[in-house]
Amino acid sequence: MKMSERIMLVGLSLLCVVVFVGGSCNKGDRPVLKVDAEFDPGTASDTAAPVHEANPGVGQTFTVLADGDLEEFWIVVTQGESADDGMIQITVRPTNMAGEPDPDPNTSIITPIDVDTSTLPATLVDEYTIFDLTSQPPIEVMAGEELAIVVDFVSRATSNDANPIARLLGQTGDPYPDGSGSMGESGVGFTNNTNDYFFRTFVLQ
Repeated sequence: MKMSERIMLVGLSLLCVVVFVGGSCNKGDRPVLKVDAEFDPGTASDTAAPVHEANPGVGQTFTVLADGDLEEFWIVVTQGESADDGMIQITVRPTNMAGEPDPDPNTSIITPIDVDTSTLPATLVDEYTIFDLTSQPPIEVMAGEELAIVVDFVSRATSNDANPIARLLGQTGDPYPDGSGSMGESGVGFTNNTNDYFFRTFVLQ
């Protein structure tokens, strides 16, 4: 059984217990956790965007496919080559008129998530990290809405070197048609590129 299927089954079971206690739990009236937007081609990465002082922001824009509540998302973000650990921050933001991530982190539709890079998979390992949003207030999204998952450099533990403290993995050639990879800096601006970084989003309908 795939990880996404296990998550869906567990989510449904919990919803029946928590949401429908004292009522029915018929197939037709319960919320369903579904994979929504994703770039998950099942093939290895051939590009990796660095996150460090010289490239402090990396994003992946995407188009929401169905109305619902954003419950979780996955990205392939790993440790970088630096001997230092550090902190990164992850937000989900609207895009601007150019289809690039909004540079203002305060526009994030989720409460920002701070991540110690020492907790991430080893450098260049193609492995999803799961970000569960169920502890946050409901995050409503709508079909056709353009959003961006953004990873920002926050700090480095000792500043012993300038190598990346993290990397986002993906593929070149703009293979995801409904969004784009981006690089830039929060508070300054982002520019879309021809890469796409691996991600999956899950919406409760």
